[in-house]
Amino acid sequence: MKKAAFILLFLFSIAANAQVTFKTIVPQQPVVVGESFRVQYVAEGVENLYHLIAPEFNQFRFVRGPEVYTGKASGKAVSKNTVYTLEALEPGTYKIEGALAGINGRNYRSNDAWVEVISQSQSEKQRKENGTSGDNSAYFLKPGEDPYKKIRDNLFVKVSLDRRACFSGEPVVATFKLYSRLESKSEIIKNPGFYGFTVHDMINLADKVMTTETVNGRLFDVHTIRQVQLYPLQAGSFVIDAMAINNKVEFSRSAVTKKTEQEIAEGITVEEIDSPAPGTEIFESSVSTESVTITVKPTPVKNKPIEFNGATGRFTIEATIEKKELAKNEEGQLVVTIKGKGNFSQLTGPVIKWPSGVEGFEALVNEQFDKLTAPFKGQKTFSYPFVSSKPGDYSLPEINFSFFDPDSNKYKTVSANPGNVAITNKEKASPTVTAGEKKRSIADVNRKASLVAAGIVVLAVLVVLLYWVMRRKEPEKPLEMVEETPVVIPPSVDEILQPATEHLQKNDKEFYSSLYRSIWSHLASQFNLSGTEMNKQMLSIKLDEQGFAGKNDLLQILQHCEKGMFTNAVLEENREELLQRVKILLEQINS
Repeated sequence: MKKAAFILLFLFSIAANAQVTFKTIVPQQPVVVGESFRVQYVAEGVENLYHLIAPEFNQFRFVRGPEVYTGKASGKAVSKNTVYTLEALEPGTYKIEGALAGINGRNYRSNDAWVEVISQSQSEKQRKENGTSGDNSAYFLKPGEDPYKKIRDNLFVKVSLDRRACFSGEPVVATFKLYSRLESKSEIIKNPGFYGFTVHDMINLADKVMTTETVNGRLFDVHTIRQVQLYPLQAGSFVIDAMAINNKVEFSRSAVTKKTEQEIAEGITVEEIDSPAPGTEIFESSVSTESVTITVKPTPVKNKPIEFNGATGRFTIEATIEKKELAKNEEGQLVVTIKGKGNFSQLTGPVIKWPSGVEGFEALVNEQFDKLTAPFKGQKTFSYPFVSSKPGDYSLPEINFSFFDPDSNKYKTVSANPGNVAITNKEKASPTVTAGEKKRSIADVNRKASLVAAGIVVLAVLVVLLYWVMRRKEPEKPLEMVEETPVVIPPSVDEILQPATEHLQKNDKEFYSSLYRSIWSHLASQFNLSGTEMNKQMLSIKLDEQGFAGKNDLLQILQHCEKGMFTNAVLEENREELLQRVKILLEQINS
């Protein structure tokens, strides 16, 4: 029993520590001599980080650090980001060694990384070859220069679609990118809704896809925040609403050369920086994509095959019978494989017209396709079990599969002939029974399986009971040695709404942004939401599950906040009354 209890505790320990990651992040693009850059040591899944030992940065000039930022999601510590700022001195390729850290009671070492440093002349040559002017940095804020105009000109987010009109079942690829020439920390506060589509992610924030692009002759760092493949579920007109991002932008008040870098987080609230670095100033701004409309056309009615079931793309079909000769009541397998490019995730198996005397069953499905290609490329296999109790030769009829080809705007049908299967007079072979053994019925087998399952449950209960009995037998510590575990008291609704209260007299965008974030921060904690789950559709489901009567009022307030944040509309209302309404709703949710 002790051994079983130890194994259970060991497995729990592994599961807890498996959530920790510790990595080294450096610029992916070359750094120019004389520019400063950042080395980040990011620990995720942190409950307690009690020390961090960074390597010696002997090949660079140390500028400042360490600066430690803590990220939070759903009220739990998620990450600690320890940042060192260095200056490149000589061209070459340099190794940045990993750091050592104690995390959650265990020691970890982050990965090594490499930084490429190029000379000023190399940088200038690359710019000329790329047809760009100047560098991709707007870090220096000149005297009298408007910081918010500079942010608008040098930091924006765009959504692009590979098409805005498609047929039902034909994919649309949507890509969300953040363009920046600034030193910024960005937080995704609102993900777009993809209503009317099946959504498949191709690239997300964790992939850290970054390139450079030239916009109006200026070079931008471009971060691919998200790329999705959207498969429409029906014909109609559907709107992809805005993605919204909050930014904290750092400017230098003195003329310095610095390669800017960006941090982007989703579902994580980055804590306020106590004070900017000397000679710098931080400004906050919000950006969002435009809403886009996708028109989904129905597939043509003319010449639509009877067996057409929504398959869109280009496909071929194969059909085989795994075993051509079977005994009576022996199970056979008809395997039908659809290959090609198209909406594999929505494909259903073809209907099989079984001959008289053969009984077919529901297919088992196995799919293998590349989700990074649009449309999906691969295959989907349907394995249909069948049996027959009547001896004879059976010919399985031709299997047809129809699909719509959007390239030719026509329906096409492919066919496969599985062939024949022979059912012999032999009875299905039974398992060999040795002397003294009795044949067991299915009921006997099920009964034994039930007893085994019940035994496992009883054993597990006994292990837990034994563990607690052993704990009770441990001698009690003297009163003075007992350490009380501090009781964690969740913040009150007033504390949650304090940031919005402080912004009551600010402009619309600041007030509504603060209120919006306060509401979502509490709801994410209350309903355990994070990342792409933080949208009004998922919230509506959670509120319905709770039976919350004020759902519509809360959703309207969130929509009202979005209007104040992302439009120039003048909202005339009593903000104190709005805060009181929000307070009542959140207290009702808590209760």
